[in-house]
Amino acid sequence: MEGSIDELRDDDHLLFAPREGASHVPGSRKRSQRHQKRRRARRIAPFVALVLILGLVGVSYKIVTSVSGRFATPDYSGSGEGSTRIKISPGDGARDVAAAMVQAGVVKSSRAFITAAENSGRASDIQAGVYRVPLRASGKAAMAAILDPANRLVSQVTIPEGYTEKQVLALLASKTGLPLAELRAAAGKISELGLPEGLSPKTAEGFLFPSTYEFDPDQTAGQVVQQLAAQFGAEYRKLGFAAAAKALRLTPYQALIIASLVEAEAKFPEDRPKVARVILNRMAKGTPIGIDAANRYGVALSGKDPDTVTYTENSPYNVRTRVGLPPTPVSNPGVASLQAAVQPAAGDWLYYVVSDSAGHHVFTADEDVFTAAVAKCKANGWGC
Repeated sequence: MEGSIDELRDDDHLLFAPREGASHVPGSRKRSQRHQKRRRARRIAPFVALVLILGLVGVSYKIVTSVSGRFATPDYSGSGEGSTRIKISPGDGARDVAAAMVQAGVVKSSRAFITAAENSGRASDIQAGVYRVPLRASGKAAMAAILDPANRLVSQVTIPEGYTEKQVLALLASKTGLPLAELRAAAGKISELGLPEGLSPKTAEGFLFPSTYEFDPDQTAGQVVQQLAAQFGAEYRKLGFAAAAKALRLTPYQALIIASLVEAEAKFPEDRPKVARVILNRMAKGTPIGIDAANRYGVALSGKDPDTVTYTENSPYNVRTRVGLPPTPVSNPGVASLQAAVQPAAGDWLYYVVSDSAGHHVFTADEDVFTAAVAKCKANGWGC
């Protein structure tokens, strides 16, 4: 090679110098590359962050869904299908009802019904009874079903005032579907009727209180009869019947017999306490009370048509020939007659007779006035 090393060194600036017109400065290429990398990193970073966020959201959703799925209340959707019966006993709360519904296949879980009951704000409105409810229903639909009165399965029976025991039991049998023989047997178990203290009758006559009742389809004959007797007991206590009878020197049972006679004889409120007074006045005089309703009851009790009564029958119910009250009530009196028996009107009357076609009575202490009133009643066909 020509030239010395020194010569090459002197000329090396020519070997490595940039071409004419170039602006390159030693080291600037590396800095440019680093700058470009940083710019690319800044552009990519948001996309990477977004991907990471979306990934975390997806994972979180799966976790939340999994956890909530494990702890969500099992519940059916919709109003259900078909139907079944649910019995709610007195004192049952939402939890008791929920357990019964789960067992019957009405709701999917107890919590489903309890939550629906709480959300409705009407949990305290749940009433005892037997209800028709849908199967496989949501808790909300099941709650709505037992709040609907139309779904309650009951037999409603109205016992008229003045019905005899025989008539009451026959009516109950026809309305509830219970066998008449079972109802008669239940009525015959006097000790199981729950009658007020001091009353020890041999028959249920007088204690089957006239009112309107609702009976669940699964009630027994005993429960049905006891319900009527319990209503009698409630009215008896409310009236202070025993104390009022004692004030009249009557036993409660004697007062009940008088109430039954009043019920059978009087149609109008104003006549009831007057009829009671006539009975008491005649008893005080030792005169037969002469109440035709008692005679008719005795004939019917013997199995005969009461319209065949002759008033000469040898019967303890023939109060035309016997002094005192019949041995038992002759009907089941309502409140007005019970009250009249222990709160009789003041008067000296010894007689009464129907005085018009509507059934009002005229009252008198004069036998001649009574005889004339009877003739007028018969002449007009007012039912004397």
